[in-house]
This record gives sequence, C-alpha cells and structure tokens, in this order.
Amino acid sequence: MTSSVMLSLILALFVYLALVRICRYHCVNKSTARYTGYGIGIDKLELTPGEAQQIVHDSLLYDAPLTMLLGFQITLFKVFGIPTIASTFYKSGHLMRETDLNKRLVDTVTLMATILCNTYPSQANIADEDPRAAIALARVNWIHTRYKIKNEDYLFNLALLILEPIQLTEHFNWRPHSLLEKKAIFTLWTNIGESMGIKNIWSTFEEMEQWTTSYRKENIMASEEAYKLSQATINHFLNGIPELLGLRFVAYNFFLTLLDEQSRLALQLPPPSPAITFIIFILFRARAWIVRYLCLPRLSPSLWVPMDTGGTSTTTGIHRLQAVLLRSSGPYYYPEKTGIALKIQSLLIMLGLQDPNKIPGKKWRSEGYRLEELGPTQWENVGHEKVMEAASKIQGHPITGIWSLLAQKKGI
Repeated sequence: MTSSVMLSLILALFVYLALVRICRYHCVNKSTARYTGYGIGIDKLELTPGEAQQIVHDSLLYDAPLTMLLGFQITLFKVFGIPTIASTFYKSGHLMRETDLNKRLVDTVTLMATILCNTYPSQANIADEDPRAAIALARVNWIHTRYKIKNEDYLFNLALLILEPIQLTEHFNWRPHSLLEKKAIFTLWTNIGESMGIKNIWSTFEEMEQWTTSYRKENIMASEEAYKLSQATINHFLNGIPELLGLRFVAYNFFLTLLDEQSRLALQLPPPSPAITFIIFILFRARAWIVRYLCLPRLSPSLWVPMDTGGTSTTTGIHRLQAVLLRSSGPYYYPEKTGIALKIQSLLIMLGLQDPNKIPGKKWRSEGYRLEELGPTQWENVGHEKVMEAASKIQGHPITGIWSLLAQKKGI
C-alpha cells in the first residue's frame, strides 16, 4: 500500500469521525440552542407540553430509545414493591394469567407510547389535529376508574416513569439526558399526570426526587402479592428467550441488575451474579463508546407505535392501527406476513426456528387495534362513549374523523 493511499485512508477516517461527532449531537444541540439561545436559563424556562414533547422525542425516538424503553418497562415492575399497588394488581388477576398478562403489558405500552409519541393535545381547537394521544390518555383514565388507587401510589408511579428512563440512560447510553431534556421529560409527564387527575404533583424536578426518596423509604416493603406478581412477570419475559447457551440465565441476571437493592428485596429476588453484572456493564459501555464515536445517528425514528395519520381499513371499513414491533412473547396487533415474508416464516417453522403458536394471525388480533378498545379483555367493548367524551375535553373539541366513535360504528 502506497503512502498516498494510506494518507487518503487516514484522512477519510478523520473526516468520518469528525462527521460522527458533529451529527451525533445535532439533535440535542439544536434543541438546546433553540430554547436557551436568548440567554434564558433552563431553570427559568417555561415549556408548553407540546414543546416538551418535541424535546423528549430527541432521546425517546432517536438518541436513547433502548434505555428509555428499558426504563419504562422496569417502572411497570418496580411499582410491585409498594404493597397497596401490588395488592390492587394481584386482586385484579390480570397479571397472574399468562394470556391476560401478555395482552395487558402490550396494551399498557401501546397506550403510554401513543401518549408520548403522537401529537400531544394542544386544546387549540384545530379541527384536523391528531386525536390519538387524547384518546389514549382518556382510555388510561377510564381503566384507572375501575380500581381504587391511592393518590400517593399514582404519584410514585409517575415519579418512576420520569426517573427510571433518565437513570438508565445515564448509566448505559452513549450520552445522558441534557438538563433541557430532563426538564422536558418532567414537564411532559407532570402534565400527563394532571390530565389523569393526580393531585399534589411536584413543581420542580428536585422536589420530585426528594419526595420519591422519602416515599420509597417509608413504603417499599416485601409482600406475598409482590412476590407472586414478580414471578409471573419474570417468567413471562423469560419464556420468549431460548435456553440455548445459557441465554435465559443471562437475561434473568440482566433483569436483576436493573433493579436497585431495595426493590429487589421487596420483590424477594436474589442478587444478580457479580460476573454477569460485570459483563453486562462492560458490554453496555462498549456499545456506548462505539455508538458515540463510530456510528452516525439514526435517520428515522425508532417507532414504538404508528405515527402516521392514517390507519389500516379492515374489510368492515373500520380503521385500525397495527403494531410496528413484532414481540416474541406474542405478536399482538402485528400484520400477517404475505409474499416472500410468508414463505420465509413457513421455512423457519419447518426448521423449528419459530414457534407456530406465536406467528401473526387472528389469534393475536392481526387486524389491528383501536385505542378505545385497549385494556383488559372484559372491558374491550365497554366505556367507549365515556372515553371519547373525555378525549374531546382533553383535545379541546369533539373527536372527528377516522378515530371517532361514529367512524367506528359506521365503518367510515
């Protein structure tokens, strides 16, 4: 190799690394410059929920989708450490049966992701404004009315939804959240909490942290319901992981690693393997380094739910949404394969590489979902009118178009 070729390769590498460095921080730097470019300190900055959502999308959909998703998932688990919350979930029975647990987790993530990802209600009386976030929020509120939940338990859940994604991103992602992003996450979630009717919500991030520390100290404790719920949930997630090469054992210890000691003891779980914890930490740090210095940022968002304004029209003419993620635990709402993809699926089943009971189909509601139907199966066809009425109030005007109740009934 000649010296000129070597020099050209070194120059190309230098240019690429410089491009990665510039592009990697483009989103977060752009948002920071936009909202603090007039000499306004972040502590004095006032964000609307819509502005906060746009800032949150930088990390949620582009820079930290993996760690933020892990944060949301671990939140759904950590709340079991509060005996009153564990008792409510256990008595409902929805998380103790595998089929119910599977659908409940999918529907919960779908509703929350819709609130976070789709256009947040502005109450600006814009006729063509996307109503899906308002409908999802109204459906969550309606489901919660079926249970007796203390306001303090709502507050604790809300705090974890804010704190856990931030903490996991700081520990495992290629960059932590900026101060502006933390403020935006706090602003967005507290506004969601207010729309859910939660009382005594904190006014600052610091106040929330202090409240959460105090509440954890006084209320997290072991209970039989927490233990049973933790075992059912862990088994659900591990069932989708093959035992080959000890992958299930590694996944179990990875899960234990994500839990703080206080939560782990409340759920009566063993400590993680020190060796596997070390390996997991090294792998995440290696990933963070590679992504930060060697990888260009993603050009398209890492979608959790559909964000386009249309829907899939079924044979009855009713518009439904379909999943964008194919879950190994059960492909709820994922469209059935066709063409070459169907042939590949059949080959994988024949080779024993895919479970024939977990392929997209009518069993898994492949026709899609409507937001007002999500939740426990026995409430699938209940509460639609009240949900739409509440969604209209959240949106600031009646829900019209393909996601309205009229469209659901008429199939238009």
